[in-house]
Amino acid sequence: MRSLLWLALLCVPCFAAISLTEVATLPESPNYGGGDNVGSLLISETYNAGKGPGIWIVADGGYRLYVNGELLKEDVQAGRVSFVPYTFLPGENAVSVVGVNRSGAPGVLVQIDELEKSYYSGAGWVSKPAVGNNAWKAKGRDLSQWGGATILDHSNQKMPSGGDLSGFAEDTKAKWIWTGSESDSLAVLLYTFYVKAEGFGAATTGGSGGEVVLATDSASVRKALQSNGPKTILIPEGTYDFRIFKNAVTDAKNRKWTWCKGQCGANDKNSGNTFYRISFTENSCSGLSEDVTPVSESENLQSWNNWITTSADKSLIGMGRGANLRGAAINPRSYENGHNNIYRNLAFYDVNPHLVEAGDGLSVDGSDENFVQKFWADHISYKWISDGFDIGNVKGATVSYLDYDGTSEFNCWGYDPYMALVQDAELTYANVYWHGTYGRVPKVGGNSRVHIFNNYTSYNYWTGAAVSGDNSGSYSQILYENSYLDQMNFHIVDVGSYGYMNFTGNQVKNSKGCYYVNGVCSSNPPQNSVFTPSYSYAKRTVSAIPSELPVYAGVGGKWGKMPEYNQAFEISPKAASVSVEAQIANNAVTLNATVTSSSGAAIQRVDFYVGTELVGSAHSAPYSFNVSDLVPGVYSAIAVATDKNGLSGVSSYVVFQVSGDSEKTVAKLIKNGAGSSNQNLILGDSLVPFSYVWENAETVTATGFPMGVNVFIDSLDSRISISGTPTEFGEFVYTITTVGADSNVSVVRTIRVAESETAITHQQTVLPKAFSYRVFDLQGRLLYRGAFQPRIYNQRVLVVEFDKEGNALRKYLMPCSKSMPK
Repeated sequence: MRSLLWLALLCVPCFAAISLTEVATLPESPNYGGGDNVGSLLISETYNAGKGPGIWIVADGGYRLYVNGELLKEDVQAGRVSFVPYTFLPGENAVSVVGVNRSGAPGVLVQIDELEKSYYSGAGWVSKPAVGNNAWKAKGRDLSQWGGATILDHSNQKMPSGGDLSGFAEDTKAKWIWTGSESDSLAVLLYTFYVKAEGFGAATTGGSGGEVVLATDSASVRKALQSNGPKTILIPEGTYDFRIFKNAVTDAKNRKWTWCKGQCGANDKNSGNTFYRISFTENSCSGLSEDVTPVSESENLQSWNNWITTSADKSLIGMGRGANLRGAAINPRSYENGHNNIYRNLAFYDVNPHLVEAGDGLSVDGSDENFVQKFWADHISYKWISDGFDIGNVKGATVSYLDYDGTSEFNCWGYDPYMALVQDAELTYANVYWHGTYGRVPKVGGNSRVHIFNNYTSYNYWTGAAVSGDNSGSYSQILYENSYLDQMNFHIVDVGSYGYMNFTGNQVKNSKGCYYVNGVCSSNPPQNSVFTPSYSYAKRTVSAIPSELPVYAGVGGKWGKMPEYNQAFEISPKAASVSVEAQIANNAVTLNATVTSSSGAAIQRVDFYVGTELVGSAHSAPYSFNVSDLVPGVYSAIAVATDKNGLSGVSSYVVFQVSGDSEKTVAKLIKNGAGSSNQNLILGDSLVPFSYVWENAETVTATGFPMGVNVFIDSLDSRISISGTPTEFGEFVYTITTVGADSNVSVVRTIRVAESETAITHQQTVLPKAFSYRVFDLQGRLLYRGAFQPRIYNQRVLVVEFDKEGNALRKYLMPCSKSMPK
């Protein structure tokens, strides 16, 4: 079966006896996904865990994972961490998990990584222990009858059943979640988040609700963008050549224009370059201010932009870490009904960078009579573009997380001359990173309302944001706020006739320019009265913007980068396809893997896992490994194939059973009662009673409880009950362990008893760990010195804790306890 995820396991080979661990059984009912097949067009398979967008998941049991009704992954092995590389589409993303618990404590842990942010299991999730249909999987589901998921009181570095958790996302904020009762053996857990524009373009839906198609070259992209009806067009992660080469002079002559040329100035950064600029007159360069002459057709001056117009209701989405489109010049226009378009996770680059005014990478054009309605460009990288990113005659538009690199080695100045011309537009620039720009960041004219927030401009040669209007009835406004501007070389902003700007809440650093308002330089920023946005939006901490936006803006978000100029054209290679079979012979199993390289890359090795343990590897075909001395019981296994690109493909799991005189029993501990298994108290407070029920065991043992706590073990009812009022303070780590099963289980929890309210606050602060202890009686006589925290019998004592260097960390009085360490 084709690999659909990357398994995140941090194990080392272990050839000792394989532990028998929890293997769950997923429900067969269609209400819980029984009969669903794993797979989605949106699974990327071009990167490993944590190297791109996707979903991390692990359960203390089994699970099925869905997004928008598609089954992405299922597993039955408790503790096995998986990562699904996934492309999230604009609009609603309905995430669903069916969790199954067989033994021990339950729980599901999830982290969702999107291009610029992550979402975590915890607050905002809802749950049910049982459902009557499978409508919960789909977008638009009704959650009015669902209760909030319960956040379990377990560390996300541990399994709820007490074992270590390895291989999950680093520094995760995810919490273990379940239903309201840990005794529920099944939980349906739901979370919904939206990928949508902030600002004026928030209503843009693109191709949502229509067909989802793959496009792997410029011709198929053009065909899909110009087709009728809503459509989401996926471009697989990679780099694509959209260029169409032509004689620029011939093309201009057909339009009655003229290409003109001159030599760059001696003081220009690239003084050895030839300067080319278009004159919008026939056979003449007289309208240009530069000292230039016409270019002859015989000189074969080349241009290569591939101009593509679009129809309505389209989303063009780069998959995974994004798609790089060299030479693409995409232009939604009202003439072709190019309304309601979304462009996301794309790099536009190399659009005639040696020519001035020879095409945009992405531009939007309405007319005075027919404005383009609704446009959103998000996570776009932009470099080596002749004429910038122009937007005119548009209503309801947002440009967000744009990475605009204006530096260029192909013209005179070292910067592309034009960045962003905005005319008669209603437009939001949110979280945009401008760097190495010449000017026009942006230049706003006509009758426009432009909102700029959370922007970062890092070196601008000429004028930054500029605004002017036509007349008193057609004026332009910019609300420029909460942004960081660094190294503004000339005018920080330029406010002209019938232009208004409120420049507020920004930081300007290392700049020698002025605020140029109606022809006068000023040290004070313009703060005109302008429009107030009718929408809500999230402001960043301004001082953090220079460290944040270069990471999150552009193609691929925090995993992407600007393409190199001559980057090789290829669709990113995919991980190998892997399947595994298990052949049982007495108490041994032979695991056989079938591996197919998806991109022709040689397979370096195949690792075999039983449960979460790496049991062995094979480095050449046939890929197999034998595991012996297995105790009777049920196991699950997988195979992971790693190719020379470092990509790892993972098989679906296989379940096998080893028989014996009697199948090994696996004990369970199931929590009951209102009280949490971890509790924080003040001395004198009573515990909120709770209990554990055991299965497949004879009885349990319990250790570590504070004095005053009642522990009652009822072997007839298979229940241990905990209640009472602690009579000593401190942190008490207790353990409950089953007895009499072939495979016993334990729960390890903590009861913290503070001497006062102040001590409770102190306990919630993470304190340095003690390296050694000394204990004194109240007359100052030394009673104990050692590396273990003691309990002193029948007297009140002073405890002093020390660090490794022998420095005292803290002192406190401890009431009497049961025993003294030996």
